[in-house]
Amino acid sequence: MLIPSIELVKGQAVRLRQGGELEYVADDDPRDLARRFGRVGEVAVVDLDAARGTGDNLPLVEQLCRLAPCRVGGGIRDVERGQRLLRAGARRLVIGTRAEPEFLQEFPPSKLLAAVDARGDRVVDSGWERQLTESPIARARRLEPFVSGFLYTIVERKGLERGVDFARVEDLVSAVAKPVTAAGGVRSVDEIRALDRLGVDAQVGMALDRGTVRLGAAAAGIVDFGKHGGRAVTVLQDARDGRVLNVGWSTSETLAGSVDTGVVSLEGRGRRDERTPPPGLVRIEMTCDRSALLFHVEATGRLCRRGTASCFGERGFSLPGLEQVIAERGAVSGDDSYTARLIGDAVTRRAKILEEAAQLVEADDFAAIRGEAADLLYHLLVDLVARGVPLSAVVGELESRRRRPTA
Repeated sequence: MLIPSIELVKGQAVRLRQGGELEYVADDDPRDLARRFGRVGEVAVVDLDAARGTGDNLPLVEQLCRLAPCRVGGGIRDVERGQRLLRAGARRLVIGTRAEPEFLQEFPPSKLLAAVDARGDRVVDSGWERQLTESPIARARRLEPFVSGFLYTIVERKGLERGVDFARVEDLVSAVAKPVTAAGGVRSVDEIRALDRLGVDAQVGMALDRGTVRLGAAAAGIVDFGKHGGRAVTVLQDARDGRVLNVGWSTSETLAGSVDTGVVSLEGRGRRDERTPPPGLVRIEMTCDRSALLFHVEATGRLCRRGTASCFGERGFSLPGLEQVIAERGAVSGDDSYTARLIGDAVTRRAKILEEAAQLVEADDFAAIRGEAADLLYHLLVDLVARGVPLSAVVGELESRRRRPTA
C-alpha cells in the first residue's frame, strides 16, 4: 500500500535530500496534506525537529493525528511522549533511537514499528546523523519480537527519486516475518505496485510533492481490477458510525478521481439528484488481495434510489450519530432546544453530570440503571461537544492505556 509522508521542521512540511540537506518546503499547510493524504490510508508523520533535538512539533503532530490515521516517528524517546501521541489518535509509533527491548515493552507490539534507517550496510539514528555498527538485518531480527513491523529507510536515496533499491528491500523482507515499509527513492507507480506485490508498503514523499506520482493513480495502480472485468467491488461505509450505505463498482479512472478530488465517483451510478451532493471520501481501504474496496465516506443526503440514506435501510442509533446531532444543535443560531441551552451553560452542564452520575450510582434495578446510564451518556456527550473534545479522542485515550499483554 502507499504511505504518504509528511516531514516537519518548524511547523512546515519539508523534504530532506539524503536525510540531511533541506531540499523542499511545501506550500501546503501540513493539516491540509494530512486530510488529502489520509484518503489512501495511513500517513507517516515525522517530527524532524524532535528527532534531531532542535525543536518540537508535538502540538501540530497531535492535530494531524486527529485529521488522518497517522503513524508517527521522530523524537519518541520517553514513554509519556509515546502515550500522549497514542491518546491523540496515532495508529502506530515509529521508534528509532530508543528502539531497545526495555523501552519497546512499555507499549503493545501492535502499536509499534521499529525504524531501520540505514546508510549503506549500517544503521543510523538520532535523526539520521549518528552511524551505528549494527546492520539493518541484525537490528530487525533483534527487535522483531517487540513490534508489529519495520520502517526500512535507505537514507542515501531519500529525496532523490532515483528508484527503490529492491535488492536491499528484498534482503530485509526475507530475513524477518513481520511486515516491512520501504522508504527512500520511490519514483513511480510501477515501483509502488512492485513493492505491494512483495507485501511491502511504499512510503512516498518527494515524488508526491513534485507530482511524479499522483495520489489517485498510485492508489488505483495497486488495485486488481482484472477479477471483475476492469472493475472492483466498492462498499460505501459511513465514516462516522460504520454503517454500510451502498455497494457499487470502481474503475481505475473513478478510483483515481475519487482520491484526487475527495468526492466519491462510482461507475454507472446513473444520474444523481443534483440537490443531493455526492458523498465526500474520507479514506479508502483494500482487501488483502486488492480486488475490493471499502470507502469511508461523509454521508450526505440520500444515497439510495428509494430515497433513503442507505440501501440497507435507515440508520440505527449510535453514539457518534448522537454526537453529530448535538453538534448540529449547538451550531444553529437561535436554537432554543434543551441541548442548545446546555451547550451554552457550563454551570448547568456540570450540575447535570453530577446529578445523573449520583442517580446512576443509586439506581437499584435494570430499568433504572439503564435509564440513568443513558441520561449520563447524553449529558457527557453534550459536555464533550461544548468543550471541543470529540468522542474519538476519548476512545483514543482508552486505546492508549492498553499495555503489552503479560505472559
